[in-house]
Amino acid sequence: MDKIANPLQAIGELLAGRAQPVVTPDRLAPSAIYDLQYRMAVTASAFEMHAKPHGLNQRRIHAARLKLLQFVACRPRLLAVLRNWSQAQHDAQLSIATSQRLRRGFLGDQMHEDVVAFLVARGILAWSGSHVATGPGSDWLTQLHSATVEQGVFAIERDVLEKLRDVRITNAMLEGW
Repeated sequence: MDKIANPLQAIGELLAGRAQPVVTPDRLAPSAIYDLQYRMAVTASAFEMHAKPHGLNQRRIHAARLKLLQFVACRPRLLAVLRNWSQAQHDAQLSIATSQRLRRGFLGDQMHEDVVAFLVARGILAWSGSHVATGPGSDWLTQLHSATVEQGVFAIERDVLEKLRDVRITNAMLEGW
């Protein structure tokens, strides 16, 4: 039997004239929001850009804050909504009216919970009470964030995360989350 030098070429030759690609325009493509790698990259950037030093050689962030940051970063149009909510904190009625749709979407974001659970299981992050902190493998987060910067990917999300530095997110906003 002849050894095949290029297996992809061999498969292509076998399928030539027999296999036809099927395009179904009426079927929607899955959203990137549910893509694990995308969400890990956005979460890594949110953590790297917003986590604070804690203890010796550790950083951490309130878990609800991380969830809110990555949620808004994945949906840049919500930046204005979050800003309005933050500015309305002095008026309880206005604050509730401003935040309802954002809260509903944010609370239902199970994908973020799954991403954090995965990162904790891998030792990249660790639970520290109501915070997530760097775990033994946290260098991976730094490397992933650095790679997104170097390759220029997810620039919009990182820009939103940068702008979120200037938005005051209070504990009252995060309460109950």
